[in-house]
Amino acid sequence: MTDTAELAGELRLAVHRLTRRLRQENPPDDLTLSQISALAVVFREGSLTAGDLAAAEQVRPPSMTRMIAALETAGMVERTTNPADARQVMVSITERGRSTMETYIRLREQWLTEQLADLSGDELATLQRACDLLVRLAGR
Repeated sequence: MTDTAELAGELRLAVHRLTRRLRQENPPDDLTLSQISALAVVFREGSLTAGDLAAAEQVRPPSMTRMIAALETAGMVERTTNPADARQVMVSITERGRSTMETYIRLREQWLTEQLADLSGDELATLQRACDLLVRLAGR
C-alpha cells in the first residue's frame, strides 16, 4: 500500500513539472503567465465582471484591474459597462485574444499528443484513469 503523504508529494511534483513543461509551448507574445491565466478564464467562461475574474484567479481587485489594463493594451480583452449594473466593468475576450488562446491550446496539445504517441496502450489506459481521478480531485 502506498503512503498517501508520499504519493501526494510525488503527484504534486509530477503535475508541477508537466505544467511547467506545457507552459514552454507558448504563442509568440509578451503575455505573462498570470495574464495568460486570466485570459484563459475569460476564454472559457465568456464575459464576466472584473470582480468575478479577480475571484476566479484568486487575486485582489486592484491587481486584476492592472492585469485587465495590460490585456486590453495588448488587444486581448475589452472592457464595457455592465448593462445590469453601470458601476461594474465587464471583461470580454477580443478576436485577437481568442486567436491567441486557440494557438496557445493547440501548441500545448500538439506537444502533449507527440509525447503520448510514444506510450503503450496500457500506459495510455493508465493515464486515462489518472485523468479521471485528477478531474475528480480538482472538483473537490
